[in-house]
Amino acid sequence: MDDQECKEIVAPSSGVHVILPGYYSPGKMGLLDPSTSDGRVIFFLPWQGNTIAGTTDSPAPISSTPLPDEDSVKWIFGEISQYLSPEINVRRGDVLAAWSGIRPLVKDPKAKNTEYLWTTYRQMAEDCVDAAIKEFQLSPSPVINAPRVSDTEVIDDGAILDGSCQTHKVRLIGAHGFSRTLFIPIIQHFGVETEVAKHLTESYGDRAWTVAGLCRLTGQRFPARGERISRLYPFVNGEVRYAVRHEFAQTAVDVLARRTRLAFLNAQAALEALPGAIDIMTEELGWDCQRQDLEWKDGKHVPLLCPLVGCVPPSALQFLNDQNFERARRKDPAYTRQAYPPLEVMHLR
Repeated sequence: MDDQECKEIVAPSSGVHVILPGYYSPGKMGLLDPSTSDGRVIFFLPWQGNTIAGTTDSPAPISSTPLPDEDSVKWIFGEISQYLSPEINVRRGDVLAAWSGIRPLVKDPKAKNTEYLWTTYRQMAEDCVDAAIKEFQLSPSPVINAPRVSDTEVIDDGAILDGSCQTHKVRLIGAHGFSRTLFIPIIQHFGVETEVAKHLTESYGDRAWTVAGLCRLTGQRFPARGERISRLYPFVNGEVRYAVRHEFAQTAVDVLARRTRLAFLNAQAALEALPGAIDIMTEELGWDCQRQDLEWKDGKHVPLLCPLVGCVPPSALQFLNDQNFERARRKDPAYTRQAYPPLEVMHLR
């Protein structure tokens, strides 16, 4: 910014990802191939019970709502089909979700053929700070009264912040009391399902205690807590409350896409979970009917929650277009429940 003649060294690049059912990949094995048909990198990995495939790497304009383009999706399909058995056909209808992200890639303005660099945010931050210290001859000093992100007086998070680089030693929130067997006492104390307990501890670390405590009682012997917001995934209602109280979530899309990863995993499941998330956030934030309707209308038009054209099952289209759903869910308490008797299901349909 100081030098107006300085050439740009950051290039926006679009990367498209496609989510497929879990049966496309082994549970604990992934594939990455840097030698594809056009030299781009393709990966095919198990993720949260599904399979994630990507990614493209194309110059793109900066947009707040980048969308996956048809050519990129076709390229991903064409590349991954080479690693599957001949009898397996990757269908458009198998796509559970798709999205595009814009990544800032470093480029050399002096090079004729720009080579993009793979980086991670913590390494980038360390490199930038090191460069600034050297360039401007800065003298880092110890951090006084650093916040105790461990939430306990037992561990002083600021003790190691003596002015030297501590990138590889600073623990993230939730790491202090985490262990690989933490899910067991969570099950024993709260009576949640094993899959849910593992998800909470792997996602929140020692904060899983707080999240599980925010789950309402189910009224059943087991699970005693942890009602799922989608029957297909281990995300539970306590996560919605935690997102509002501790992670500054302000919209239902904040919860479904930016706090949990449900919208990235399965667009239709996120749409179906949207009304329940709105109801919980209404309890937490005191929304009126007007705000609830706004959340519903805005949420169902978010690009991330809208699967690719040609991938949407008829049931999802009916769900989106049924105006009676919007009217009835505010008048009939049956529309806000998570479970229904078979006869009532037929009536609601």
